[in-house]
Amino acid sequence: MKLKEFRLDFEAMLSDVVYGHGFLHYGYWPEGRPETPSAQALGAAQQAWFDRLAAEIPEGVESILDVGSGTGANALALGRLGYRLECLSPSQQLNAMARAKLPEAVRVHDAGFEDFDVPRRFDLCLFGESFHYIRQGPALAQIDRYALKGAIIFDYFRRPGAADIGEDAGRRQTHAAFLEELTRHPGWRIAHDEDVTAAILPTFFVLDHIKNAHIAPFLTRFRAEFRRARPISGRLVEWVFGRRLDRFMRPSRREETFAQEYEYRLIRLERVA
Repeated sequence: MKLKEFRLDFEAMLSDVVYGHGFLHYGYWPEGRPETPSAQALGAAQQAWFDRLAAEIPEGVESILDVGSGTGANALALGRLGYRLECLSPSQQLNAMARAKLPEAVRVHDAGFEDFDVPRRFDLCLFGESFHYIRQGPALAQIDRYALKGAIIFDYFRRPGAADIGEDAGRRQTHAAFLEELTRHPGWRIAHDEDVTAAILPTFFVLDHIKNAHIAPFLTRFRAEFRRARPISGRLVEWVFGRRLDRFMRPSRREETFAQEYEYRLIRLERVA
């Protein structure tokens, strides 16, 4: 299993156990940082993120293709609102979690959006923090193929000048590049385009507080006790995992670095009549 897949699986499990809903997305904090940076506050903000997304779905939409559906938590909540869903994700681990929680009538496809191929169309294509994994040209071509009425993108874009590196290079495009690509798809227009970065940033403040104030001190005590109680095993564990744990426990600046590198936007496309 790739490190990214393991991280997603772990975050999904944490969300299910701690927050009770299995959301993988960031929180939405329109009022800014919470007074108490806790896991409960993060869970409430993740629900607020979903509520903001659902509020953007226009009237008349009945069927939705949930692209990058993760654990199926968004699809489950949308189904309870009366929408018909199909889901797709290239992660078999996350899809297994989705199938376990979704009704049998909801199809979950083991595929990426670029390779998705079915004979059906949907009123709406939905991208909840999944659009940045897909190359924009093929993504918009697939939207044109599958979306009858519109598409919603609730995700982040790379800021101009920020490095585009790693396995997602070429996917995390800028907002300007997205707008330019959209001009090559004249069947669509932007009905809503909002920068909500400021409402997303408190997520990292809360996550860093939980890590720095609670998880890191616990790991420090646990490592010391484990080395004391089991000297040989402790040395082996430290040799294999010590540097990674040290990097994890360093105080982070994710709120600041995210704001410098990315802008988070809520975009709704609608088909031109």
